[in-house]
Amino acid sequence: MSENSPVVAVAHFVLKEKHKAKGAEFEKAYLKYKEAVAAKDGLLRTALLRGIKEPDNFVILTWWRDADAHRTVVGDWQFFTAVSSRFVYLAAITSVHGPVLAGENAADGLGELAVPSADAAVALTTFTLREGADQQAFEGSFLGHLSFVKGHDGFLGHQLVHSNRETGAYVNIGWWSGPQAYLPVLQSPEMAADAKTMAVHAEVKGGLYKAVVDSARTEVAV
Repeated sequence: MSENSPVVAVAHFVLKEKHKAKGAEFEKAYLKYKEAVAAKDGLLRTALLRGIKEPDNFVILTWWRDADAHRTVVGDWQFFTAVSSRFVYLAAITSVHGPVLAGENAADGLGELAVPSADAAVALTTFTLREGADQQAFEGSFLGHLSFVKGHDGFLGHQLVHSNRETGAYVNIGWWSGPQAYLPVLQSPEMAADAKTMAVHAEVKGGLYKAVVDSARTEVAV
């Protein structure tokens, strides 16, 4: 991927034990972040996700025109601390970001796909390659799995993001019409078989989220 490829910053937060009841406060902090980042050059879209079964889990997704636009904002320490300090106070953070490897017109706000509705669900899956695993073999297995997923009603689109911090780390962002569309697929024998195949290459973790705020929509659920 070139430096001109779109970048998706993926920031995953888990509320700290002493702040487990402050989910609404975290959502309000995100709105300040959204307002501040909207003025930055190269911003394409931002969304806040909250775990459906684990409501103390949040993910902030931020789409950028390219890696340079993302670096400019991350490198602005004064801006970064001003808009992110409340997140760090309330929650522990891990983040992965990188260029889109597949499906870049499916769910990135750039393609022709209609913007997911307010009750859409996001299946977020992280992959960490095992020692000695072949990167191309993993990507091939994933795209084979994707051909199965795409055939189901309720599938809206996806992005597979490859970390530019850790070469063996990936995040897949899968958009569905709602939990009711995704869960039967998750529980299917085909999904179990695909998971077993990909587990040869990588450790896999996943969660299902609702989009609390999405700048591609006008409605806001906070």
